Amino acid sequence: MKTAIIKLLALLLLLPALPVRAAVAVDSARCAIALVNIPVAHLRAAPANSSEMVTQAMLGSPVELLDSAGEWLRVRLPDTYTGFIHSSSVTPLTPSQFRDWQSSPRLVALCPATADITADTLSAGKISYLLHGAIVAGTITPGGAYAAITLPDGTSGYAPAAALTPLDSLAARSTDTRTVIATAAAALGAPYLWGGTTLLAPDCSGLVKRAYFATGIILPRDASQQALVGIPMPHRDPSQWQRGDLLFFSGSDPRKITHVAIYDTDTRFIHASGKVFVSSVNPADPLWIPRPVVKVMRIAGAENTPGITRIASHPLYFSRQ
Repeated sequence: MKTAIIKLLALLLLLPALPVRAAVAVDSARCAIALVNIPVAHLRAAPANSSEMVTQAMLGSPVELLDSAGEWLRVRLPDTYTGFIHSSSVTPLTPSQFRDWQSSPRLVALCPATADITADTLSAGKISYLLHGAIVAGTITPGGAYAAITLPDGTSGYAPAAALTPLDSLAARSTDTRTVIATAAAALGAPYLWGGTTLLAPDCSGLVKRAYFATGIILPRDASQQALVGIPMPHRDPSQWQRGDLLFFSGSDPRKITHVAIYDTDTRFIHASGKVFVSSVNPADPLWIPRPVVKVMRIAGAENTPGITRIASHPLYFSRQ
């Protein structure tokens, strides 16, 4: 516990400081959807800052408003995970505003670390920053070094065009397991954080979610949930595994999934356990860890089956009308 607290404090020191926002009143009768308006919002098990962080949501993520408890809102994320978020961390949308957001040009950050948002293209004055998976309104001018963007709270600024991709383009992508591995590898060395879904500090299933988001796929939040989706593969025969397959591990009870990793090639995989690093299932490999794989699931080829949702077909991102 002490080690985890030290790692969390170190992470917070690395993140740029932003102004503290006041709590906002939410009219649940008019607003059923909100957008995260800070770089990364923490969702907690109970409506208190002292409560366990269960997951995170990136800037611009759409969330469903379910209930309120004082300054806290109970919300549901696109992966159906629920938790409590401070009301100052989201911007509520009326139905009309939500429809406008869905039909507007949007950009998604696919940067491996952070990308600064500045007031203009010449100033060094940073007003916020983007993490992998952040969604903002805006377009990219061909050949331009910066993109003019608008944040969910209406703040305008500029961000490096190289860090951004049109959300429509991400939604149209086919599953590319090389992108999955490259995204996970961008987090190598990052500290493990329970409930984390950023590349700066993910937990094991958060790393998997983040890596597959880069190819336009939304996976369930927890390892035990991820083990239930996809195509089952022989878990004792690595020769049958392919890049991007999910490897699952258990503790003393082999029926209870407690850890997940992403298979690369040559018996090696990437995972978050203490930190993000590479291990192997081959006892002759110096990176071998003595922990047996108990289940393997393939995501590629199972898109839009139960539990695996492409962004393009998710009603929170794009209207079905």
